[in-house]
Amino acid sequence: MDKNDFTKSPYYIQIRDVIYNKIISGEYKAGDKLPSEDNLAEFFGVSRMTVCKALTMLINNDYLNRVQGKGTFVSKLRKEGSKLDVAGFSDSMVNKGFKVNTQVFLKELEIPTKEIVRKLNIPFTQKVLHLKRLRVVNDEPIVVQDSYLNIKLCEELVDIDFENNPLYETIRNICKKDIIRANDIIEAISAESEISKLLDIKVGVPVLLTKRTAYIENDIPIEFTYSWYRSDQYVLEVEYK
Repeated sequence: MDKNDFTKSPYYIQIRDVIYNKIISGEYKAGDKLPSEDNLAEFFGVSRMTVCKALTMLINNDYLNRVQGKGTFVSKLRKEGSKLDVAGFSDSMVNKGFKVNTQVFLKELEIPTKEIVRKLNIPFTQKVLHLKRLRVVNDEPIVVQDSYLNIKLCEELVDIDFENNPLYETIRNICKKDIIRANDIIEAISAESEISKLLDIKVGVPVLLTKRTAYIENDIPIEFTYSWYRSDQYVLEVEYK
């Protein structure tokens, strides 16, 4: 750890920021174990209580988690839309301080399948915009997303560069529509060849598949997306009220 400029008080804020920056930079990855509180206290030249206070702040904000008798670990990333806040992947990750890159493998108009027709509540003859993306956080592939969009609600989507423009942000700013709710169906499956290659994992490794339908005002569906998340880096969080 770099303890240069570690001269300001309170010390626990300085320690929190050092560890936080290592998490969002990717130096500390999900599942990594931190040095013990005693070792951190010795390194920074502070009391164990000061270190504990810094770690507790990060734990309370879901960046770290304590395992009784084992130590403190970097938490997995959490799914967008937790705590009833409907957000896109980029919004969620950027708000937590992570760097997000997007690779677009496919963007074209297609005749929808029966499931897409049903989910978007559109005619069979109406084409949808099919958007396939890989989302990378701190140079780690995290999720593959296959999205189908009702372009009748916003024809401008066809011309958007989605490698540099997040989908939900575009719907808000360009389409002038707010996504007011979303429904997610979640299941654990084994990664098949294409998904394992894109996520850089072995075939058969468990991944988390979600099927999301997102709605704008008047409960009109605008998006249906399949998302395959790396289960070693990501956790889905759902809250009911």
